[in-house]
Amino acid sequence: MPRFRLAIAGLIAISSLMAACTPAPAIIARPMGSPINVGALLSLTGSQSAGGQMAKEGYLFCQNWINGKGGVIVKGVGHALSIDIADDQSRPSIAASITEQLISQNHYALLLGATNDATAARAALLAEQHQVLMVSSGASTDAIFNTHYHWFFSVLAPRGRQFQDVIDMAMAQNPRPQTVAILYASDSLSTEVATSAGVYANAKGLNIVYVASYPAGVNDLSGQLGAAAGAAPDLLLEAGHLSESVRTVQQAQQMNLQPKLLAFSDGPGPSGFTGALRKAANYAVGTTQWAPAARNRTSYFLDTFHYSLAYAALFGHLPDEHAAAATAACLTLEVAIERAGSTAAEEVRKALTDLDLNTFFGEIKFDDRGANVAKPAYVQQIQAGRPVLIWPPDIATARPRYPDPGWAKR
Repeated sequence: MPRFRLAIAGLIAISSLMAACTPAPAIIARPMGSPINVGALLSLTGSQSAGGQMAKEGYLFCQNWINGKGGVIVKGVGHALSIDIADDQSRPSIAASITEQLISQNHYALLLGATNDATAARAALLAEQHQVLMVSSGASTDAIFNTHYHWFFSVLAPRGRQFQDVIDMAMAQNPRPQTVAILYASDSLSTEVATSAGVYANAKGLNIVYVASYPAGVNDLSGQLGAAAGAAPDLLLEAGHLSESVRTVQQAQQMNLQPKLLAFSDGPGPSGFTGALRKAANYAVGTTQWAPAARNRTSYFLDTFHYSLAYAALFGHLPDEHAAAATAACLTLEVAIERAGSTAAEEVRKALTDLDLNTFFGEIKFDDRGANVAKPAYVQQIQAGRPVLIWPPDIATARPRYPDPGWAKR
């Protein structure tokens, strides 16, 4: 870890380090054919633009890397990859019209995106109707996967797994938790996460002592927290949004509600969580699809360290989970094209169904719904004011700190 942290600290200032430390892709002289044109649907403006802009960089990094090694190789011939990026403005209706344009006017048979569940749901429907292949870097809701689209795939771990890995981590600790309380916002995605968490907690032998929902964006959770405190749960899981996670910690501290573990679907990781809570953020747990410190086994492309290094040298900052997912989606499509030996959508789709690829982003293997069932959600914990990866053990950079020692010891 010290070597990783020192290198990351110097990424932006020492751009020459990239040439010394980043393996260059092998370039073999071969004939070049026509470019492979791929459409990409991203939320570059609007409410989801932060993730969309990072995804754009992730796609561009992948495009540059592939072209730098001689392009996508189809039957011994290299083809430059050209990604045509379009903005859906974070609006599902615009996502539908843009997808229609990419297919009907631009005649793309291969698509990347979309970068969030709401826009992906509309884009996936259009791709299905036109029998156009789409590999997403932003869809995780089981509501999309359970539609069993033939032409839609996503590299993310399904949202229903979000708390499963938190529960697995907790159950591996000593003393093992016995009880759990679940709070969740009333929107559909949070409800999905909470429902899946309850089913999984039961399967693992945990006793669910309290479950309650609240309106999304609520400012006062004291009623739900008071009721949860009365049940004295070992684990408190909350499926909601960043502002609600912050409010939960603040009010739990005021009420001296002290489970052995506080875990959130949206919280530990973003700077807004630790910035708002400071020391109170310590020991809180959350999940992420990826982090630059993840020590994933790789069979193709760069490892996590060199990906982060090269990305920062190109863009001036580290990649986040949105950028990494976009790069992984692009690489997945490239490998599928090469293994299919074709850019025909049906041939590439068949290659995707057979794919089992170990990447810096994690293992990529799709079930019959197009969901990446091989990839876990990574568990982060705030330790000494910063998020560290604590689960699964094979990618972790720190041990879990459990049980929570209490508010006075933060």
